[in-house]
Amino acid sequence: MALLSPLLLCALPASADPTDEESAEEQEIVVLGTRGARGDRTLSSGPVTEKMSQSSRSVERDLLTAAGVHRLGDALELISGVSSQNNRGGMLDNFAIRGFLGTPDGGAEYYVDGFLANRGMAPPRDPATAERIELLKGPAGALFGDVDPGGRVNIVTKTPGFAPAASATLTFGAFGTRRIELDATVPVSTKLAGRMVVAGEDSDGWRDFVTLKRRVVSPSLTWRPIEGVRLTYIGEITRFDAPFDRGVPAIAGDANAAPRHAYYGEPSDGMTRFRNNRHQVTALAKLGGEWVLNGGLAWRTGSLRGFSSDQSRLVNGRTLWRQRRSRDFVVDDLSARIELAGQIGTHRLSLGAKGYLLDYAERWMRRNPSAAMPYAIDVFAPVHGGVQPELLPFTDNRERRWSGTLYLQDMWELGSRLTLGGGIRFDAYRQQIRNNRTGATGRTTGEPVHFRLGARYRVNQAIALHANWGESFLLNSGTDRFGRGFAPERGKGHELGITGAWTGIDVALTWFNIRKQGILTNDPIDSNYLAPIGSLKSRGIEMDAAIKLAGRWQVVANYAWTRARTDDSSFATDRVLNVPEHAGTLFVLGRFRDAAGRGPSFSAGLSYVGDRAGGIDGSGLVLPAYVKAKAAAEYALSSAINLRAEIDNLFDARYAHSSYSPVWIFPGQPRTARVSMRLEL
Repeated sequence: MALLSPLLLCALPASADPTDEESAEEQEIVVLGTRGARGDRTLSSGPVTEKMSQSSRSVERDLLTAAGVHRLGDALELISGVSSQNNRGGMLDNFAIRGFLGTPDGGAEYYVDGFLANRGMAPPRDPATAERIELLKGPAGALFGDVDPGGRVNIVTKTPGFAPAASATLTFGAFGTRRIELDATVPVSTKLAGRMVVAGEDSDGWRDFVTLKRRVVSPSLTWRPIEGVRLTYIGEITRFDAPFDRGVPAIAGDANAAPRHAYYGEPSDGMTRFRNNRHQVTALAKLGGEWVLNGGLAWRTGSLRGFSSDQSRLVNGRTLWRQRRSRDFVVDDLSARIELAGQIGTHRLSLGAKGYLLDYAERWMRRNPSAAMPYAIDVFAPVHGGVQPELLPFTDNRERRWSGTLYLQDMWELGSRLTLGGGIRFDAYRQQIRNNRTGATGRTTGEPVHFRLGARYRVNQAIALHANWGESFLLNSGTDRFGRGFAPERGKGHELGITGAWTGIDVALTWFNIRKQGILTNDPIDSNYLAPIGSLKSRGIEMDAAIKLAGRWQVVANYAWTRARTDDSSFATDRVLNVPEHAGTLFVLGRFRDAAGRGPSFSAGLSYVGDRAGGIDGSGLVLPAYVKAKAAAEYALSSAINLRAEIDNLFDARYAHSSYSPVWIFPGQPRTARVSMRLEL
């Protein structure tokens, strides 16, 4: 079959909601926090996904604020089965879901408003623009037609409302942190409304010489020209500047032995500058009856440029040899989607198409250390300012992808208790990676077909059983140490679970078993490159609970047992980087406000992360288990003025947050206090 044009208007949510209102029957996904009564379903998961994905969770804006979410990983701690991964020198959000990680260089893929938002690369997300963060787990988390047995993250952006509102938040914290957030929505008429979200943050940093400067501007418009038609524009301009920071090395197998504040790069390398510009338009049209046409277009451009001095080898237990690098990455990503959804009898059908064009260039220069030129620094008494080696050409690749997808899915209600779901997906793709240094070009093409099936049985009004099975497919970027491209990642997985929902109580217990092949990780022979794992299998049990008591207390608790192992004989260990077998979180929030909105609120959280592999190179490095606590107190002087004080890592635990190799370990942040004032109109 000929390649589908990826700019056919392409696929949207797993099923579009024919109304703006989210009815009680459609809110099957567990909401952590309080969701507003109305939502733009062109940006979020649809009722099919929400009903069939019983292990999924949505963290709402009020809980994001109460939990002190300052990065994407903070929000994902509230949901079981997520583990932190290498942050690429502090330049990306990276995590694993159910033991399956994104590439160490590009990070785990995530969506913003239903569009893949970090294909190629993207800077760390700023929480100021998020209305909620959805983690759609398992094969039923087939958001916007994409199927992955592990799950997908979708960040829903703030959009305009038709009632005027404004807020401003000022934050000051340890290590010279200064931050401001402004958020204003204005109805221009009964048909047009606008919103502007602005955030700026500066910090001296808790690691020596590692400062931060971040700016985000997000304008949006919603237009309802006639009844049943809605168009939404969202823009996002991000500037993220920080020194490239590879963390610390392990000393004699101890990931916490080196001073956690010490910076082993060179301050004279200056800032690495991340630029990201994103524009999207989505539209929804009610066609009559239960039928809805839903579509969108997103265009994202970005660049990352800078120099770094990265540790390469530890000699005599305290001397770090370093390599010097320069990075010049550019991305241009255009995505489109369309879906027709409706109901025929007891069948809720959706037919969709989607596609994208990606143009991604990576230009690196590098100079490796040697005995004659070690470019060394002392671990325990670092002295900066040495003579920097001249850089040499290393990698100059340009990747282009053309991809188009068609899918069809159905949710079939067989009476009041049993619901069946299924979908078929056809992908057509071409991928070309050109090595500009050698002229060699690698090409990959394919037209795979994948399926997913699911079932949900309501035992009674409170208890339901669910089962899901699905196949996955994902194109890989980059080249190996021989300059060759990678085959796509492929996988199959299933889950079985039981959920219970009573007034104020939601609980879920899920067992999963997933196998994938072709997943990229750092090459155990040369960690400067990537290599595919022959096969990675993960199975485990997840438990999640959300409890609301007496209108004042809210408790979020989770636990995950995850056994992720590889079966590739070329790797020295079968363990997977940064994935603990045991992890859990407990978060408690109490609100004590009067009818006028005045009064205190208190919150506290505790996170446990078990032992994890810190290297796959034969070193046997293990990142030790740790427990991290947080606490916060707020006082609302009125419905418009709120004061907040919070402390993260309350007991100043010393821990390794994540690792790429034994010499690239990112230490956990020490005790950090912040105070803020929020004004609302």
